[in-house]
Amino acid sequence: MKKNTTLYGALLATSTRYPKRNALIYMRQKITYEGLLRDVNRLAKGLADYGVKADDVVSVCLPNIPSAVHLLYAINQLGAIANLIHPLMKYEQMKGIMEETKSKLLFVLDSFFAEFTDLTKLGIRVVACSPVQTLNPLVKTIYSLQNRSKIKNIANSDKILSFYQKEGVFACDNDFTKDAIYLHSGGTTGKPKVVALSSFSINALASNGLDILGINDTKDKFMLAVLPIFHGFGLCMGMHACLAFGACNTLMPKFHSEQVVKYLKKKQISFIIGVPILFEALLRNKHFRGPALKNLLICFVGGDFVAPSLFERFNNLMEKYGSSARLYEGYGLTEVVTVCSVNNHRFHKAGTVGKILPNVAMKVVDLDTKSDMPFGRDGELYVRGETMMNGYRFLQDEKDQPFVRDKDGQVWIATGDYGSLDEDGFVYFRQRLKRIIKVSGINVFPNEIEGAVMDMGSVHECAAVAIADEKLGNAIKLFVVLDHAAKASNFDDEIKAVVLKRCGVYAVPKEIVYRDHLPKTLVGKVDTKALS
Repeated sequence: MKKNTTLYGALLATSTRYPKRNALIYMRQKITYEGLLRDVNRLAKGLADYGVKADDVVSVCLPNIPSAVHLLYAINQLGAIANLIHPLMKYEQMKGIMEETKSKLLFVLDSFFAEFTDLTKLGIRVVACSPVQTLNPLVKTIYSLQNRSKIKNIANSDKILSFYQKEGVFACDNDFTKDAIYLHSGGTTGKPKVVALSSFSINALASNGLDILGINDTKDKFMLAVLPIFHGFGLCMGMHACLAFGACNTLMPKFHSEQVVKYLKKKQISFIIGVPILFEALLRNKHFRGPALKNLLICFVGGDFVAPSLFERFNNLMEKYGSSARLYEGYGLTEVVTVCSVNNHRFHKAGTVGKILPNVAMKVVDLDTKSDMPFGRDGELYVRGETMMNGYRFLQDEKDQPFVRDKDGQVWIATGDYGSLDEDGFVYFRQRLKRIIKVSGINVFPNEIEGAVMDMGSVHECAAVAIADEKLGNAIKLFVVLDHAAKASNFDDEIKAVVLKRCGVYAVPKEIVYRDHLPKTLVGKVDTKALS
């Protein structure tokens, strides 16, 4: 694929090449590339008529429904910036984002429309998007009845349908280097950041798509597009990469393991990318079994700590039913769109988070001296390459940018992650630096504790955090969620014994707390900051 183009340009090229291929599957609806492009163009015309122009910020707060895809490419076609926001964002959070980004146009689900109408007092137009807009009349009627109280007061002029105009001729903005996407990330420092990505950086990552997936032909290949586009992994690898190569995205606004099974039986899922809880849910579904698993080709997990036992359990299930698919782990950060390294069928090594991508470079830097470290030595991971962001936006202090220039003038991003590299280009991820806990001056890695405990077999999820200790400075407090069949009694000693054997004496928890569930962030990761 061509990298030196906009996101819209990449879609246009694919639509020209494969007009009759299916680009999207949404519920039972199939949308061809020519149909997708037509809707994108119609929406772009409507946005332009409304007054959206190059460099304007248009906010999109939607799950993976057709309107979200249309908006992504229509906004890009005009050279505006798509500000992608989590669909469950609350009013005060949304107000802050809209004010910070100076965005005056917000697209939300119609069922959430009423929650944000007060934004109109700030000069912000809120537009309602229906998840059933493109579906048949019966589905629309059922949806309207089920959501009557939430959508009854939405005027036609407040619906996204009013923006779709007849296709017109207007100039496209072809600058692929400027800000195209805003994503909202914790940042490498842990403080909320607005990450600005260019079309080029996203295309650069997408260009690795076929090699990562291990395929040459995209015909009749389907990506489960369930990771939302406000997440870099979902935006690029779950949505754009497939559309740039002519594959089909099977849209799923909200994850349902039973629906995944139905799509598999229809041969409408070839690839799955997701966070660990997604794959755990699939494994718990008793219908995620049988010959339909042969339709899966490869799966990827990332975005959070992955228990080693997850790979074993998933891959054993695939092997049992004759599927060639295997679950692989990757590593990345929003500041380089998402993926820096990944394991796959061709290149994989146990204990690593994958091989560095061809158009990405990584190195390891000593935490104190900032000098480059040799292979096999731990330090902070640095990354650079074609996928780098344009920068954080709306900072009060530009010193918070994570860019570091080396003695040769090359610019790197300091990831805030701790790990090492080997001579074969594989990455060993140890821990987020901000999560490393010093116990009596010794570095303790919560990931290692969590991995050891998860491998016990009776633990559904867990999280290790630091607590103050007069003698040691810090000690470990472990939160544990047991499987339904397990009971909390008599597990403390077993957990401590496992941690002692696998991780050492300083990693043994001082406290163990059992809970029914652990708090999650908006992207489904365990929220360790909320644990105490």
